[in-house]
Amino acid sequence: MKVRLVAIDLDGTVLRGNGVISRATRKALTMARRHGAVVCVATGRAPLGARNYARILRAHGPLICLDGALAFVGTRALVDRPIAHDQAVAAARIAAGLGGGWIALTKEGRVHGGPSRRPPQASLGQVLRHPGRSLRFLRSVWREAHYFSDVVPRVPVYKLLLWAPGGAAREALERDVRKLDVHIPSGPGSTMEVVAPGVSKGHALELVARELGVDRADVLAFGDARNDVEMLAYAGHGVAMGGAPPELLAVADAQTAGVQQDGLARALRRLLPDSRPVPPGGGRRRPIP
Repeated sequence: MKVRLVAIDLDGTVLRGNGVISRATRKALTMARRHGAVVCVATGRAPLGARNYARILRAHGPLICLDGALAFVGTRALVDRPIAHDQAVAAARIAAGLGGGWIALTKEGRVHGGPSRRPPQASLGQVLRHPGRSLRFLRSVWREAHYFSDVVPRVPVYKLLLWAPGGAAREALERDVRKLDVHIPSGPGSTMEVVAPGVSKGHALELVARELGVDRADVLAFGDARNDVEMLAYAGHGVAMGGAPPELLAVADAQTAGVQQDGLARALRRLLPDSRPVPPGGGRRRPIP
């Protein structure tokens, strides 16, 4: 295939569990740029963290943040899709009413609220069980401007992180939030992510490709999680990382090794020199050695 645009997720795709970007991954992305491809970071992270990793990776293409709620070409916002304020307030109240908490992600930073203002990743138990992952989470939070409030801010909120005590409360949180006019891009977990309806990495990537004048067939995308489903489905060739969930494998054209085994680098080395067209419909998913 002819690759003109490479969209890459960060966590679990480029970033290993310890937050490291391997040398093989860096070299592979350099190779992609030398082949003339634009590298676009597409992440659930906020703009500050996304820009930092894009700089480290020398990915100077457009930037997709917060699961597609914001996308930038340079400093210009190509996508700007906040959650409707009344829906954000309703979702936060549900979490707070269950004894949980919420974090509202804005352009300016994070606003924490609810009876429980520390997300599960920041609890003492989680820090003791997973110190590296928890400390990286806390470090990324404290790098951003952060505030505490009992109310959702009036400024645009692009993503909500919600949580509740385990068991029945967590089930009630998911059930009640799904009744709102919002989209939940990620699967069940200790923290629920909420964005506006219609927001996805895939929709943002489509607009990015159109902005750059790149055909869909020339887009290569990598991801590892449920919030990457729309992105891999849109791409002319979508590659799921090792350990990806069934929903992602169902839309992927190929599967590579996991991030710990430099799956992205292996796939790029195989795909970039290959000028053969992708079969109609993307072809059968196949492992990339």
